[in-house]
Amino acid sequence: MELRVLRYFLAVAETGSVTAASRLVHVAQPSLSRQLASLEKELGVALFARRPGSLTLSAAGRRFHPIALDLVRRAGQATETMAAAGRGEGAALTVVAPPTTITDLLAPFIAGGDPAGPALRDAVQEEPSRVFDALLRSNADLGVSTTPAPAPLESAFLGRSPVLAQVPADHPWSGRPSVPLAELVTEPLILMTRSNAARLAFDEAADQAGLTAADVIETGSSAFAQALASAGRGVCLVTDTARFGLAELVVHAPDAPLTVPLYAGWDPAHYARAAIQALVEGLRAACDRHLRRFPGLTARP
Repeated sequence: MELRVLRYFLAVAETGSVTAASRLVHVAQPSLSRQLASLEKELGVALFARRPGSLTLSAAGRRFHPIALDLVRRAGQATETMAAAGRGEGAALTVVAPPTTITDLLAPFIAGGDPAGPALRDAVQEEPSRVFDALLRSNADLGVSTTPAPAPLESAFLGRSPVLAQVPADHPWSGRPSVPLAELVTEPLILMTRSNAARLAFDEAADQAGLTAADVIETGSSAFAQALASAGRGVCLVTDTARFGLAELVVHAPDAPLTVPLYAGWDPAHYARAAIQALVEGLRAACDRHLRRFPGLTARP
């Protein structure tokens, strides 16, 4: 299966016509038709439903379309990356991370970053427990999650993200910098599901302190948790930056504030290892800046 034939397939899918596609890719119409027929023969399925004057994707074509798009995109990235490496230019890196990490760490880092620093091409969302698996099986260059990266990856501690109790502006706690865990569990709580890092930190601290929340709503979406809190349904517990005008309070367990650690992981043999390490240092500094918003918190491992 050749990339140029995949590009021909995508052009026909985009234009709905072999004639229009041939003009788009600058290939003679008979040649493009032969290449398309050869691809269908190789795959063993008809990729298009042929009607007078137009072609539309068949069911098989609709399944194949995102695969072809991904293969062509990856090939373009490979060419671009290797050409840049050959010229000695900085690498354009892709990071895989949980959605909250992308929103609250990576996006602000990019927006306020040094133009001469490591270039981030893309950020791919993944659940924390699957970040490093995704890194190993994809073309991403760096993973960021809440646990250290396993071997054979190289791992580095980035910092800590506080677990925040968030309440509406008219809540009695609004304006306070923090809330003790023992007081928190007396309120109706909106908690993430048990795979979430903030929820795990809360459950562990509550169990150690012998505390139980009597009234709990569970949700798999931090944005929805914040919306419920804004609507007065309870106090949400997340690591996300506040939305909907909510006030933030650091949660204090008996021994320490509740926080979630962040770790980076990457292939130690990566051709752009120096650029990845520079990016890791930048993200570590960004974690420190974020944590300094909350007095009394430190970025200890």
